[in-house]
Amino acid sequence: MKKTGIRRCMKALAAAVLLTIAGAFSAQAGSADKTPVPVSLHLDVNSRQTAVYDGYTSYVMGNRISEKDTFTITKDENGVNLDDVILNYYLNTYEGDTQKSLECRVYGLKEGEHYPVVRPETMAKESEERLYDSQERCYVIEFARGDERSSYYFSLLPEGEMPSYRNIHLGSWEQDKKGWRYLYQDAYLTSWAMINDRWYLFGMDGYMKTGWQEYKGAWYYLNPDNGVMMTNCTIDGFQLDGSGMRV
Repeated sequence: MKKTGIRRCMKALAAAVLLTIAGAFSAQAGSADKTPVPVSLHLDVNSRQTAVYDGYTSYVMGNRISEKDTFTITKDENGVNLDDVILNYYLNTYEGDTQKSLECRVYGLKEGEHYPVVRPETMAKESEERLYDSQERCYVIEFARGDERSSYYFSLLPEGEMPSYRNIHLGSWEQDKKGWRYLYQDAYLTSWAMINDRWYLFGMDGYMKTGWQEYKGAWYYLNPDNGVMMTNCTIDGFQLDGSGMRV
């Protein structure tokens, strides 16, 4: 009888946990009722998605990033004027009660520009112990245009701990007449991505790039046969180092 009672209690507890998690993600779905801003954020170096506590009532899908991570933006509609879009940086902390602080506001956004995921001012004022306390804070990027809002959530880790979170496994390759794309979490990857321990570069349209490609002023070479970034070799008379950069 005791064992049966324990099993029932464990089942009830498991059910309660599932309901709590489901409720949290449902709450996030409800908060997404606002019309999103028709722009997209593209991390320059992809990382696996993870649940991030927003500091209020919900766990939302976000990404682990480091202080070195940057992103670009693209317009989802041809008629979008980026001068009308504001980029807000927020820090959400929850130490007893939730505090949402506006760290920076950026105007005059441009496609192709690389923006930091976490502002340098935030990095400078936060102690290392607090910066990386994912249980007590999250970093939020918000696009705003009139009443439209789009938010992205991040937890911060030291760069040295990021490699394992950058390696993406649970996606799938897809090919069409234009080329190859990689579908991950219902979206095609863009920019740099480590997939099963190999680096690839994808365009903003999601298609895999090959050959010589420039990124932030440096040149890299992607194997024309499979798109894998080449390292520690010589291509067209140019030497590539261990990071794939042309030296």
